[in-house]
Amino acid sequence: MARKVKSQSTVPDEKNQFVPASEGKRRRLLRIFIAGVVCLHLFFFVNQRERIKRGYPDFTVFYTAATILRQGLGHQLYDEHMQYEVQKKCVGAIAERHGPLPYIHPPFEALIFLPLTRLPYPQAFAVWDLLNLVLLFGVFLLLRQSVNMLRLISPWEFVFGSLTFFPVFDCFLQGQDSILLLLLCALGFNALKREADILAGCWFALGVFKFQFILPIVLLLVIWRRRRVAIGFASVSAMLVLISAGLVGWQGLLHYPAFALLITKSPSLGGVAAGLAPNLRGLMLGLLSPFSKPLGTALGLFASVAVFCFAATTGRRPAQRIKFEVQFSLAVAVSTLVAWQTNMHDLSLLVLPLVLITDYCLSTRAQERRTRFSFMLPVLPVLISPLWLILWLIGGAVNLMVIPLLWWVWKMGMEVARDSRVSVKPGC
Repeated sequence: MARKVKSQSTVPDEKNQFVPASEGKRRRLLRIFIAGVVCLHLFFFVNQRERIKRGYPDFTVFYTAATILRQGLGHQLYDEHMQYEVQKKCVGAIAERHGPLPYIHPPFEALIFLPLTRLPYPQAFAVWDLLNLVLLFGVFLLLRQSVNMLRLISPWEFVFGSLTFFPVFDCFLQGQDSILLLLLCALGFNALKREADILAGCWFALGVFKFQFILPIVLLLVIWRRRRVAIGFASVSAMLVLISAGLVGWQGLLHYPAFALLITKSPSLGGVAAGLAPNLRGLMLGLLSPFSKPLGTALGLFASVAVFCFAATTGRRPAQRIKFEVQFSLAVAVSTLVAWQTNMHDLSLLVLPLVLITDYCLSTRAQERRTRFSFMLPVLPVLISPLWLILWLIGGAVNLMVIPLLWWVWKMGMEVARDSRVSVKPGC
């Protein structure tokens, strides 16, 4: 007697390809969720438009630095009084500020914003946000070369999906540069996939305007036997040092580390309080932490070293078919946790591991649904935008996001270790 087979209804998708009805329902629900979160972010952005015009966002520091360079005063770039005077002229004085919103990035980055100083501040901010939108499209096109999952969706779906991730939205709200760093890391990842390690090092070096994230990634890659990355990284870094010296002079360049350290240690001068940072130091010093500042700082340093060593050890293990996507995702996630200075928008870098790990789960573990779910479960709280808003606006407790990220880093490390013990079969 013939065995009865339970039929599954299908519906056509937007490309006229038939998919299971349950799959089509999940896609519709996902699109509704994305549309809802984007609308929430847009509403929040519109409500902040007056503050943006008055110069509250972080974009002010880039506009200030580029204006100082345009005026031929590069040797005074890290002069607090010069920055304050330029900010008052460009965007006006802000009553609750008694000093500048300080520029503490390396000198060469200010060159990127030089053309924008030809525009008034509000227009320059709008143009920079539009450029950030273009950069997100660039990230999609780059990752699509290596990520099968992205070949099934349109660029707009990727961009709107990225905008639901609160750190990415915060980049647009603040006029920050973290999406540029995301693009450079995507370029580095593609080069590593092609085994063009020297070129990858060059791309990573261009991102040293946020060296607290790039240095851990490069160091982990070198430890994981990708030593040629260091050649490209050192070469381009040396060139950027020379460019920076040409902009501010050697004396100004030597003054930069002390100035940046002073600001990061002093919230009253414009730095971010350590307890508000979504990194390991912030976890030890922020909300719910029982530790004093000296003890919390020491524990934050110890935890950062421990997490870095965990990643270095698990990623270095020999494997027959190690999954580089998981290994690279581990490096990026660890860099955000161990960096001594981390802001919400800096976690835009997590778009890379989110995309790579999701694609890895869908392509290599399709038959292990329970294991696949457990691999993505730790990061689910990080994807809930209203939770970010609550932690940020009500409690100033975004440091608590480190807890699920730590769990996710542990899962990635264990996955790399699992692949080092057994061969991974395609489609299982």
